[in-house]
Amino acid sequence: MKFVNFTEEDKIKMFDEIASHFYNANFGQMSKTDIELLMFHFYIEKMVSENSSEDGIIDYNKCSDYKISHDLGITQQRVRNLKIKNQLVYPIEYDWKLALAKLTENARYDKVSKKIIMNIPDPNLYLEIQNFIEEKGAYVEKQLNSKILQIRVEYYIELALALENVDNQKKFIKKLKQFFKDKGKNDNEFDENNIGKSLIEMAVNITEIVANISNVIPNQSVVWTSLFKLITK
Repeated sequence: MKFVNFTEEDKIKMFDEIASHFYNANFGQMSKTDIELLMFHFYIEKMVSENSSEDGIIDYNKCSDYKISHDLGITQQRVRNLKIKNQLVYPIEYDWKLALAKLTENARYDKVSKKIIMNIPDPNLYLEIQNFIEEKGAYVEKQLNSKILQIRVEYYIELALALENVDNQKKFIKKLKQFFKDKGKNDNEFDENNIGKSLIEMAVNITEIVANISNVIPNQSVVWTSLFKLITK
């Protein structure tokens, strides 16, 4: 294999795990599909461990569907399906919010549709983001390219806020309520648990919102710095 190399210690551990599925009165009971998933699990776990930073952020360029596809001789769609199934059966722990923050610099803003568009290379990360948005009562628009995430900018603002620490979130809420008051709007109508929906219903100027919030969010915030550049350029 070109992108993953197993050490002798890795191979011993892998054999022990495979053996545990076959012995103890269970010989031959494991299906071909389950065996393939287990072998993929060994592969992807090793790849991720070798291509993650100290804070756990995965380098998706080095773990791309394309590279895995060529290494294993299967289609990219099958790679994505295996990634999803592997995460369900043999979950790899990672912080999806940190992963998203790393990708925001490559997002773009469509001023006509007022939507944020970005490439999400990993299907499990995409599903985490989709679940977050849907829990807020919104939805992610399905694209022909399953890696493309397209959402209303108001919900992206809420998503970006979720990436911040609690103190920054409190500053955001306080600043936002003051913004509504200054604009003569009833801040009691603002729902802290559904920020994106509130921004849409109260028909606020997104450029002004982002500019105001950027004054209270630290400059080192990768997500807000990228969002500010997207909206105001």
